[in-house]
Amino acid sequence: MPVDQDKFEVSKILFGALPFGGVYDEIEKSSPFEAVSRALELGINAFDTSPYYGDSEQILGSVLSSLSDKYPRSHYYIITKVGRYGLNKQDFDYSPKRARESVEESCRRLKTDYLDVVYAHDVEFVDIDEVVGNCGVLVELFKLKKEGKLNMLGLASYSHYCLQNTLLSNYIPKFKSFGVKYLMNASPLSMGLLTETAPPQWHPAPAKLRSVISKCASYAKENGFNISKLAIQFSLEWDGTDSTVIGLSNRKQVEEAIAWFNEVLARKRGEKNADMIERIIVQEIQKIMGDWLNWCWESPPTTISSTINHK
Repeated sequence: MPVDQDKFEVSKILFGALPFGGVYDEIEKSSPFEAVSRALELGINAFDTSPYYGDSEQILGSVLSSLSDKYPRSHYYIITKVGRYGLNKQDFDYSPKRARESVEESCRRLKTDYLDVVYAHDVEFVDIDEVVGNCGVLVELFKLKKEGKLNMLGLASYSHYCLQNTLLSNYIPKFKSFGVKYLMNASPLSMGLLTETAPPQWHPAPAKLRSVISKCASYAKENGFNISKLAIQFSLEWDGTDSTVIGLSNRKQVEEAIAWFNEVLARKRGEKNADMIERIIVQEIQKIMGDWLNWCWESPPTTISSTINHK
């Protein structure tokens, strides 16, 4: 079904294609096609990627192109980003020239003539003038919008409404007052942190936070719960944003995400009672986090043993 290009009627789950870059695990060759095709079948109509995510754009573009007979370009939204291109500080480039080049490169990799949304990536880690100043990246993105290269633009952050950090909720009224039309919540698993396995080595969480989350995952498992499911449903239950970006790499993950979301919908409709034990487990997990609850890291971190700023 074609999407409205003048609006942003995005599905409640937005397909995060970061895993296609192989940043978590090695991706089997058939997995991206199976994941994307299944997502489209189940009603997911938007895909989020970035040139920072390794080969993600190229892989996603190839898959969507191969599905064009069944799902033409008009049937989904493509979201990508500019401004960040690697792990290190020197890999940030918010210059207008680089932003324009980046949009053109993304279009080629994604095999499309236009982008539905382009975000300035990880704006909280650069000087504000690089973003909104007279020569800031947003000025160039507005020019590209006028040229028809993109339909909408915005700012991208992540991991700010999840089990470990809910600070995004404090800023929603201010965003709305500034006229922001659409708000997305990204990474309910906080880039693999809120899982039963350790996050990848490049993850900016310091060792102490990793240790605390490991204790949280063990506590959930001991009580019959999976911390990943708890984390995803915790984010999906929140009505503060239009959609939640979940990183997905294979068919099974897509089907799990949809099934967990359907459970959330059933609860909201009153068809399924909320599990009080589950809510207690979530509360206990956040107690275990202690002062690490709502703690934010630098990206990249200053040191691997970055210390916590106590409230």
